[in-house]
Amino acid sequence: MNSIRFILPFAKRYGRRYLAGLLMVPLSIGSLLAIPWLTGECVDILRLSMGPQETINSLPPTSRVAILLAAIVFFAFTRGLSLFAIRWFIISASRKVEFDLRDRLFSHLQSLDQGFYDNWKTGDLLARCTQDVERVRVLAGPIIMYSANTACMLLIALPLMISVSGWLTLLLMVPLSLLTLSVRKIGPRVHDAVFKAQETLSNLSSLSQEDFAGIRVVKSFAQEEAESERFRKLSGDYVKDNLVTARIQAWMHPLVAGVNELSVMLLLVLGGYYLLEGNGALTLGEFIKFAGYQFQLIWPMISIGWVVNQFHRASASVRRLEAILESESNIVLPAEPVTPPSGKITGAISIRNLDFAYNGKKVLEDISIEAPAGHTIAITGRTGSGKSTLFKTLPRILPVDDGRIFIDGVDINRLPAGLLRRAIGYVPQESFLFSRSISGNIGFGIDAPKEEAVLSAARVSRLEKDIDQFPRGWEEQVGERGVTLSGGQKQRAALARALLVQPAILLLDDSLSSVDTQTEKEILTELGVATGSITTLVVAQRISSILHADRIYVLEDGRVAEEGSHAELIETNGLYAETYRLQLLSDELEDM
Repeated sequence: MNSIRFILPFAKRYGRRYLAGLLMVPLSIGSLLAIPWLTGECVDILRLSMGPQETINSLPPTSRVAILLAAIVFFAFTRGLSLFAIRWFIISASRKVEFDLRDRLFSHLQSLDQGFYDNWKTGDLLARCTQDVERVRVLAGPIIMYSANTACMLLIALPLMISVSGWLTLLLMVPLSLLTLSVRKIGPRVHDAVFKAQETLSNLSSLSQEDFAGIRVVKSFAQEEAESERFRKLSGDYVKDNLVTARIQAWMHPLVAGVNELSVMLLLVLGGYYLLEGNGALTLGEFIKFAGYQFQLIWPMISIGWVVNQFHRASASVRRLEAILESESNIVLPAEPVTPPSGKITGAISIRNLDFAYNGKKVLEDISIEAPAGHTIAITGRTGSGKSTLFKTLPRILPVDDGRIFIDGVDINRLPAGLLRRAIGYVPQESFLFSRSISGNIGFGIDAPKEEAVLSAARVSRLEKDIDQFPRGWEEQVGERGVTLSGGQKQRAALARALLVQPAILLLDDSLSSVDTQTEKEILTELGVATGSITTLVVAQRISSILHADRIYVLEDGRVAEEGSHAELIETNGLYAETYRLQLLSDELEDM
């Protein structure tokens, strides 16, 4: 029932299509079952016409048979049209349900926070968004169609069979009752086996995705055979799980077929006995009618096994999709959003006694930073001191408590998420590029970017000077994750992407670490001009990158250890001054 409740809200949107398709089912079944009745009538007419010539009806036998044959052709044509209409309405509705479900799933995934993705594998999510959605689609289409067909066939065929011979019908229902009990017993085992096989497939998809994405690492460490062995093991597990499913399902098909064959045998034995007795209990025409009704029941009864199998597959997929859709973001959207007095964000940032912990372990403690609009604030410190975590709290990639971070005097937890993130240009430490052109990556943040704006942003990031290296220039495809670009080129493309949106706040998280010193100086010079009215927060390991900052904060073990201008921090002779001297010494040694 959980599966039905899950799919019902999606199916309701296309209720008219489903209703139209279901209304065609009785017409289709009625037309199909009319054919055995008409055939039986033809046989009885022909049998009687071979006896003494009597007036059987006002019409001669040949005329009656001709009318019945014409009726058979009519009902066969009606059956074809109605069957087409059933598939057209119900299957097309199921495809629309699939579209809506996939769209809902993707939108929900987009709304989840970083913590969700830290706990889920990409390959697993891909398997759920593709194969599991397709299996649920079968629940919304073919399963409904075949179930309605079988139910309607039983409701119409059984009364017709009873009208011919009640005792014969009752005897033939005994095997069908055994079939129902068997299917009920096998069904739960199919569900459990299918669920386990789908989980194994998700693990297999995750391994494949990781190995494809990290193929250079695999080759660098000569781990091709080891990874192939891991793949073979998981693939073998998947085969074993599917064989378990196949063994269970293997009982279903012969069971259904055997029951139908037993029904046919009973019909031939018992029906033949009544027919040969010649006591009028069953005429040849009635026997043909009854046999026709029973034969038409065979396929719907066989389809029960398929329906049960597919239903349990869909139920297992519903459980897997619910695990995603029931996940909630830790980033709670404000019930009553507040916008700054000016209607837009100007960029004044105030961080007040901020604490943050990962899984109970404190990463940031009592952080207080002031960044007036248009100022440049630098944050430095040793690796693991919490710099990147601090940056992720500003655009609410990571959740923070109320009353800790304010932008333009408004708590960020009360700002509309869209307004907040559109006002921030974020260049993370690891630059991510999409598998599209260079210009497409730079223009990712806005719709239909102008070419001059793209070139201007690339000029500031100094990516423009490398464009001649690419045969197709700005339209060069960079490959998955920007694999065809160097580390410095990826960072500069990401910087250009952030600048293009003209943010009020620019976050640079060690975003020039892969750029050579000379290019870094050129970029910093250009940035100084381009970001004159932008509040810029810079994380950097190289102190040469932050000499120009209005104020510098030094983090140590998640706390602000020092703060001040470059000159003030050198005079303090603390951690910052020590780091600066070591870097100067390192630069001198490199120049020797």
